[in-house]
Amino acid sequence: MTARQTGILFLLGAIWGAAFMLIKIAVSDVAPATLVAVRIVITALILYVTMRVSGVSLPRERQSWVNFYSVGMFGLVIPFLLISWGQRLIPSSTTAILGATTPLFTALINIATRAEEKITLDRIVGLVIGFTGVMIAIGIDNTMSGNWIGEVCVLGAAVCYAISALYSRRVFGGMQPIIPSTGQMIASASLLIPIALIWDGIPHVLPSAISITALLILAVFCTAVAYILYYHLIDTVGATKSSMVSFLIAPFGVVYGSVFLQEPINPNSIAGLAIIIVGIVIAGGSWRAILPKRPMRA
Repeated sequence: MTARQTGILFLLGAIWGAAFMLIKIAVSDVAPATLVAVRIVITALILYVTMRVSGVSLPRERQSWVNFYSVGMFGLVIPFLLISWGQRLIPSSTTAILGATTPLFTALINIATRAEEKITLDRIVGLVIGFTGVMIAIGIDNTMSGNWIGEVCVLGAAVCYAISALYSRRVFGGMQPIIPSTGQMIASASLLIPIALIWDGIPHVLPSAISITALLILAVFCTAVAYILYYHLIDTVGATKSSMVSFLIAPFGVVYGSVFLQEPINPNSIAGLAIIIVGIVIAGGSWRAILPKRPMRA
């Protein structure tokens, strides 16, 4: 990956890492399914307006909308609901660690299906190092507690994210990033609204101002802007490398929680983040550019 692509990867990790803090604030007044539905609806509206202002239109072909609904189902609807249910049964640290297995599942599915990118030794070593860094950053001891059903739910969500990333690369490659982002958000919103009404019912109390603010930031930056960046990365560097953003989300979330919510932070988080960076550099192949080049023999 180039320096610019690596920078976008870290920016995306920083944006998505803030989602933990924002969800914690918003969910105090808003039910989980309703929170997800409102977040996606707001994002869909923002992306659609942005797309129209830019002079871009959504495709009308039936196959395009089949793809939007397929990616929306595996990339948003199913994993968001699985994580919401699973997190009621297991600690949040366990959720963060299991969620970070997305790059591993992406690589495994890629190898099994030969879907796209070539899996090299560098990439495999980098993925393993990155996942190890996440475990260190969050704390391995915390993964030993919890309900196995909840753990399976979060792992299922990670598999869904991996399938979505690989499928997106195949069907949306070369497309302007805002088109698949908007299409899948509209498709997901049409699915999540009835789910939220059935699951949570109609809200009768207006959320607090801070919860509404958190929800708006969550929709605008952590979803709308983030998904445009994410699809840009998938289109330029591939699904496997793009999915490595999962390694960055948890450490950034820990930092935000410490700074803004006064949650305790330990040395493991700093050490884990350093190891994660090493893993990303190795998996991305940019470590070769750091080494001095051998002079050519005459």
